[in-house]
Amino acid sequence: MAAASRIGIAVVESAGRMLVGQRPEGVPLAGKAEFPGGKCEADETPRSCAVRECREETGLLVVPREHLATVNFSYPHGDVELHFWRCVLSPGLPDNAEPQSPFRWVTYEEMRQLVFPEANRSVLDLLMSRVQ
Repeated sequence: MAAASRIGIAVVESAGRMLVGQRPEGVPLAGKAEFPGGKCEADETPRSCAVRECREETGLLVVPREHLATVNFSYPHGDVELHFWRCVLSPGLPDNAEPQSPFRWVTYEEMRQLVFPEANRSVLDLLMSRVQ
């Protein structure tokens, strides 16, 4: 059995909205909503990975502020170790900085309607509990 893939994930909030994308066709969990993130390189911390992956996937530079959770989950396609980091936009970027497609800014209300991979459930619940 292969070791779980270490994944760094950037949970980016700006002006009360969250940065969310959609998984492309042809990959596991295609069509589901996702936060920017991806596999850690061999010498990379999940925190650094979240920042790098967010920049690569969205074009936006972010600053990690808080480790939200580490979630271990087994999918049919493999085991993952997800490291979720709450991030903010880098100083100097406007609140409405435009991300690269398929990422976009969504309100918490819109986010409630999206279908995320099951491993994200505890972090989504945590985020929603902070919003009244």
